Amino acid sequence: MCTSLTLTANDQTVLLARTMDFPNVDPWVPRSFAAQTTWQPVYGDAQVTQTRIVGASRHLNGHDLLGDGLNADGLACAELYLPHAVHYYHTPQAGRLNLTPQDFIMWVLSGHKTVAEVVADLPNVALVASVWFAENKVYPFHWLIADQTGASVVIEPTTLTLRASPNSVGVLTNTPVLANHEKRLLAFLNAPELANLGPAATEWVQQGRELPTGPVPTNRFIRTAINRWGHPTPITAEAAISAAFDYLNQVVIPKQPGRQPRNHNFTHYRCVIDLTHLTYFHIPTATNKLSKTVIS
Repeated sequence: MCTSLTLTANDQTVLLARTMDFPNVDPWVPRSFAAQTTWQPVYGDAQVTQTRIVGASRHLNGHDLLGDGLNADGLACAELYLPHAVHYYHTPQAGRLNLTPQDFIMWVLSGHKTVAEVVADLPNVALVASVWFAENKVYPFHWLIADQTGASVVIEPTTLTLRASPNSVGVLTNTPVLANHEKRLLAFLNAPELANLGPAATEWVQQGRELPTGPVPTNRFIRTAINRWGHPTPITAEAAISAAFDYLNQVVIPKQPGRQPRNHNFTHYRCVIDLTHLTYFHIPTATNKLSKTVIS
């Protein structure tokens, strides 16, 4: 149960922002990985990061699980939940790089510089429905990827063959798949096609009309998309970061008071990743204290 968006300021600063909404209780914390750090996917040989990476991580049983991250080449990736829609291989495939869903972000960030490089490399990857080192289930994920040029794609493993779709709206939440979200958004705005999204969203905001509320993924998608497209493009990096956090704040899912229900998703953190200035901003919901990590 996450919400993410990409945003480009007038000064060409490129951002990827997201909430991390998940039922686990152990914390996600910012962590840096130096270039030439060894990491081990579930299958095959150990891999080595080609550049420095910073992202939100859970350190479990000696392994690091990234929820999102940025590398020193300005490539960023975030994973979001996609239940009831994914198709993974049941067993490792010969002649392919076999990855569990939890391995995917580290693979993206440790060996690629651009979105185009990731897309070109997808045919070499097989996503395998296997339990990760410290988890007891196979997670259904899709991924939002962006680079410094402003290029952005969504990878949804709805078939065994991995393909990338253009991130035209610049927003991603959870199930349903992106194409379904886009159709619902256009129907909500009574807009005939995505080319009309900007004017329709701007009119909606200027008229002060209500936005959908609540944790349902389709509502969060529509709200965030209208915010992103209905407000003027931020002029500077600082303004864009502020706007991104504002849009995320509107879709935070609070933690329930008292004993936390086992399967209740709540927002662990919000982050804004500045791909242009190689900076990772992170706000844990528990403290609301902003941390800033710069890849030097």
